[in-house]
Amino acid sequence: MRKSRFTEAQMVTILREADKAPVAEVAKKHGVSEQTIYTWRKHFGTMDADEVKRLRQLEQENARLKKLLAERDLEIEVMKEIAAKKLVSAPARRRQVAYARGRGLSERRACALMSVARSAMRYESRMQRKDAPALAAMGLLSAQYPRYGYRRIQVFLERQGYPMSSDRAWRLWRQAGLQVPRKRCRKRIAASRPRPRPPTGARQVWAYDFVFDACANGQQLKCLTVIDEFTRECLAIDVAGSIRSGRVIEVLSQLVTVHGAPKVLRSDNGPEFVSKALLKWAAGENLDLALIDPGKPWQNGTTESFNGKFRDECLSMEWFRNRVEAKVVIEQWRRHYNDVRPHSSLGRRTPAEFKRLCISTTHPEAVLQE
Repeated sequence: MRKSRFTEAQMVTILREADKAPVAEVAKKHGVSEQTIYTWRKHFGTMDADEVKRLRQLEQENARLKKLLAERDLEIEVMKEIAAKKLVSAPARRRQVAYARGRGLSERRACALMSVARSAMRYESRMQRKDAPALAAMGLLSAQYPRYGYRRIQVFLERQGYPMSSDRAWRLWRQAGLQVPRKRCRKRIAASRPRPRPPTGARQVWAYDFVFDACANGQQLKCLTVIDEFTRECLAIDVAGSIRSGRVIEVLSQLVTVHGAPKVLRSDNGPEFVSKALLKWAAGENLDLALIDPGKPWQNGTTESFNGKFRDECLSMEWFRNRVEAKVVIEQWRRHYNDVRPHSSLGRRTPAEFKRLCISTTHPEAVLQE
């Protein structure tokens, strides 16, 4: 029925008068039409005023019960949605309260369900303001070094004046949503085998190998990498289109002049490394050649590890337009690797820093164990 100026009790009273007197007279008396009285009679029938009041109370009670049932069902549904994880920390519970409020629950009821004080909803964490500078620096470093994980980024943060523990670095790393893209796992050998003639100090064993790539203009890149197995220092990365044994001898001769001669040269059995010219040069320099067994690259594991980092952090991240640009960029990366990049196996030191420590002490093994 449409809203009327008469209450339901007044309508029923008028109907009872119409039962005792003519409808036209009652309608004229109360200023309504006869059709209105017939409509009221169809709606209320023979009910009296007390019965109408009771009916209204029952309708209101029924509406209240329906509302309570809907709220209970909503609470059960919300609790099922947020109960997937165990809520331990206060920030997590506050986030769940905000979620429940978004679903339609009142703040008071949501706080009661989550066992959170209402005053806690106005709490502002001081940790967020404390972590904001470190988070910003971590984001910039992660963008600059996309292949570095949180442990290596932590070293750079400490250099910038943000000292922190590994647990805090991991928390900030997860909070920023950072991650290193996973590489496809490779099959490993079933058991570890000892590497022949392992180094015990700097400038004892040099290892060298080739890494191949290509430029955007189609020029091929052949990179000769030479590293010191003990200090992990990259002594040289020679970039060219083709490198024969003569070029290998030239690069090694230059390194011997600058750094001094090592005791052993380790490599695989490539034709450039087993040529007569290289064997003759090594014999003239009193250098021993430690050639790994065919099909066993793990015997030259230090070089293989470096080549993986070289490809992952430089070759796969850069776009070389030509060979000249590749030489410049690769040389910049080599210097960054030696002087800036921390190495986990060297106690998070750089190869250059570790080399200085080895030179200043008489027991390089103790420095490595430290």
